[in-house]
Amino acid sequence: MPDIGPAAEAHTRRIRVRLSLLLLLLVNLAIAAKLFGIEYSIHSGSIEGSFISIARIMAKYPGQWQWWPFWNGGLPFECVYLPFTHWLVAGFSLLTRMSAARSYHIVAAAFYVASPLAVFWMAIEVSRRVGASLIAALAYSSVSASALLVPAIAADAGGAVNLRRLQSLVFYGEAPHMAALALLAVAVVCFSRALRTRRFGWQLLAGAASAAVALSNAFGIPMLAAALGCWLLAFPQRPWWRAPLTVGAIGILVYCWISPWLSPTMIRAIRANAPTTGGDFRYTAHTWIALALVAGGFVAFWLALRFFRASAHLRFFLLLAAVPAAIVMTGYFGKAAIIAQPFRYETELDMWLPLALVFAGASILDRVPARVRIGVAAIVIAGLGFQTIHSVLYARGLIRPAEPTGLSEYRIATWLDTHHAGERAFLFGSSSLLYNVFTDNPQLAGGHEQHTVNTFVSIVRYTIYSSDHTGDRDAEYSIFWLKAFGTHLIVMPGRGSRDYYKDAMVHPAKFDGVLPLLWQSEGDSIYAVPARSNSLAHVIPVSAIVTRRPRHGLDTAPVEAYVAALDDARYPPASFRWRGLSEAEIETALSPGQAISVQVTYAPGWEAWVDGKPQPVSGDAIGQIVIRPDCLGPCRVVLRYTGGWEHRATRAMSVAAMLVAMALGWRGKRKAA
Repeated sequence: MPDIGPAAEAHTRRIRVRLSLLLLLLVNLAIAAKLFGIEYSIHSGSIEGSFISIARIMAKYPGQWQWWPFWNGGLPFECVYLPFTHWLVAGFSLLTRMSAARSYHIVAAAFYVASPLAVFWMAIEVSRRVGASLIAALAYSSVSASALLVPAIAADAGGAVNLRRLQSLVFYGEAPHMAALALLAVAVVCFSRALRTRRFGWQLLAGAASAAVALSNAFGIPMLAAALGCWLLAFPQRPWWRAPLTVGAIGILVYCWISPWLSPTMIRAIRANAPTTGGDFRYTAHTWIALALVAGGFVAFWLALRFFRASAHLRFFLLLAAVPAAIVMTGYFGKAAIIAQPFRYETELDMWLPLALVFAGASILDRVPARVRIGVAAIVIAGLGFQTIHSVLYARGLIRPAEPTGLSEYRIATWLDTHHAGERAFLFGSSSLLYNVFTDNPQLAGGHEQHTVNTFVSIVRYTIYSSDHTGDRDAEYSIFWLKAFGTHLIVMPGRGSRDYYKDAMVHPAKFDGVLPLLWQSEGDSIYAVPARSNSLAHVIPVSAIVTRRPRHGLDTAPVEAYVAALDDARYPPASFRWRGLSEAEIETALSPGQAISVQVTYAPGWEAWVDGKPQPVSGDAIGQIVIRPDCLGPCRVVLRYTGGWEHRATRAMSVAAMLVAMALGWRGKRKAA
């Protein structure tokens, strides 16, 4: 046989890589094909409704991305959600003139299909082995490692052989999480080349890819840090400090660049809410013990891999798979959350564990005759082929479209939009998730609890739907808090409702005969909350300003004077009118000793003017705006959210980071010349 030269060998390798990519593309298109044609999904309990709402409103109000008045009494726009996938969906919707719902599903399906291709690219970059990389990517495409390992996940997915990754996207609406996974694999490739070649172009791409990961989904941030840490452990370089220093410098510049969207306010909100969102994940002695055991086990595992001289790429895959495995396993079996919401890391486990197992198997097969390797590979590929067929059939049953007019959530939203446009409502469950897909009306709750700036809104929400310890005053407590937060309508899913989460509402009939019933259909009821004024602005005496934060939802004493003032006819009415998403106008008349309460969440950055003169703006103890104008008699107040010093500082940091990157690039070109 004639020797094959390097050029011919490289050509053959390129063909194998391209054919592998084509195969992966076809496999994942076969699985996710129906998702490209979906506008609305039958799975109304999915959080995708909130993501579609964000993209729809971003596309409808371009350039007005300062304040978000639609959820939780309002919050800074950057706190709504990390924006990368929503930028893509909104941009695609504007370019194609497709609805935000259709655009969302196209973008979500594209990331789903791209993720195994990105994993294949990363595996080749790290290992230089085409065959093993292809098998690992095929396993990721068609097998759910988490469902095979954890009975609870298998039960939720309908079987251990069902594709959990697809269920997470279609049934639960995890598109930003899927985007972060695909981008994470790309970031690893870019960092690997940046650290090996030390070229500025790859360093720039590494920064851009890591920024995209961080701005896609919060779960991608710790996994990116874990991936880079495992790479540094698996591929040590000399001098030892150069690579960590490069990674750290890129990380600092990237954060400065994206800080307007991953702002200190956003980080504080996540830190405040994450430990109690979706469960109680606060640290206890049990948690610290679990963390110590996991950390010790990880170090021992790393030392063992070094002792047995495992290849660098195998060390990387095994170490990285150990991270989500430890998080998920301690969560499910050890009942310890070493990181908030540990169960959400099952998608990372599904990505990294196939890589670890396939490359561990490949390292063993390297020691056996070629015919054995070929036989094992044939058996594995045949098994993956059968699993792919099953996954395609599973996808066809899972991905099902819905006509929006047939959804109860649509009927609720359109009725309120027609009869009570602009009024704030309290909605529960899937009605809340889909509400702002169909209307611009605000709701008291809504959105993602872990991003809530006014954390007391979460307490109010829990008090209303849980009826915890309310006794025979259940309706009374709920009405009290609805009044305090300017909510004039409440939607209750009762018996016969099609709301996905209706069973979590403890006393759905508690307002029967107590509040006026406005509308009822298929078990869903809409009640009016009586109020002297439907405005979000109210004149109150200074003595009624809430100065002590209630301890819980039954501690109404600090707020009773405030709620009483809202219904007191002795105080003049105050009109409130939004002029865009971030600016409002208030007109009223004031007497000495009076202030204006605005039932909008207070955040540093709210500013007020009367005749061009700045006025004092602050927050009360339940997180709403208080204005103390210096005018008496007729008074017109302009209220605007500017973001304050934090917005100015983060934008300056972003510009500075870009200038530093440009300077480093220019310096690198001069050195190369």
